[in-house]
Amino acid sequence: MTSTARLVRNVLLSIAYGDAMGMPTENLTRSQIAERYGDITEFNESPDDVGTFIRHLPAGTVTDDTENAIFLCNMLIDAKGRVDPELFVKYLMDWLDHDERSAVMVGPSTKGAIEAIRHGTPLKESGIWGTTNGASMKIAPIGLISPVADMEGLIRNVSAICMPTHNTQVAIQGACIVAAAVSYMFDNQDIDWNEYYGFVHQAGALSSNLGNPLPTPDILRRIDYGRHIADSADEDEFRDQLYGFMGTGLETIETVPAAITIVYRYRANLRLCVRTCAGIGGDTDTLGAICGGICGGYDCNLTDDEIDTLQGVNAIDFGGTAEGMSSIVDSARAPRA
Repeated sequence: MTSTARLVRNVLLSIAYGDAMGMPTENLTRSQIAERYGDITEFNESPDDVGTFIRHLPAGTVTDDTENAIFLCNMLIDAKGRVDPELFVKYLMDWLDHDERSAVMVGPSTKGAIEAIRHGTPLKESGIWGTTNGASMKIAPIGLISPVADMEGLIRNVSAICMPTHNTQVAIQGACIVAAAVSYMFDNQDIDWNEYYGFVHQAGALSSNLGNPLPTPDILRRIDYGRHIADSADEDEFRDQLYGFMGTGLETIETVPAAITIVYRYRANLRLCVRTCAGIGGDTDTLGAICGGICGGYDCNLTDDEIDTLQGVNAIDFGGTAEGMSSIVDSARAPRA
């Protein structure tokens, strides 16, 4: 396996790790999680007696966060590195039609957009109400093929894949911010956190005029506030502020600032970030998947047992997908003459 393939595999495994760790606590409150699980340090099966999702999933199971990221990889492999929204939609439809678990995993924006497409709505219009975090949760593979040195290209790639399901200003902004963070971490083993926030701001600012402009708070101001509390608050206050004030729910305006903040607070330590996500409450699996995607190119210290669980329980060939992506990533990141 090449060094690029190994790094891509690390990113995909880290997405899955964050997703699977947060799967049992998705949409539980912070107090419910604390009472039932305490500190979450290992995979757990889904509860069947509490929460908004009553489902029977074994420990280590991933959800739509990881599935969608893998679909994006498959799209890029099949299209030889080209971002093809129509092909991606075909992957989504096939998953919804043939995987019975999709019924208890698919997000509201994606579900509504696919239903609209099936009824004849054009792709440019099907996602104009999608404000939730479904774009940001899957976007890491686009970050892998989009160097931050070409921010306009990154934004172009992200907005194209957001169009069918999340064609709103806030969703595109959030996805561009996450893709930029993934891309920056993938390229750097010596993190300059001012640079990290600089690229986050650049991605958010340059994408702010794209998509349907629905009323929303300013995502970059929330991200700035997150950095403030990450720098100034002790651990209990930090988590209280994150959950109780900034929010950790399924809307992009909550999830993305929370993820960017958690990665910064714990300096991209995958385990600390993901364990925080799993216990914080709200959309814990998506928060974990986004943090995993950002951290994975920098820090992926999973054990062999954890990797075996993720691959075995979910029947996903992370290594094979990474091998298929490696030449695309290398080509996209090659210096231009």
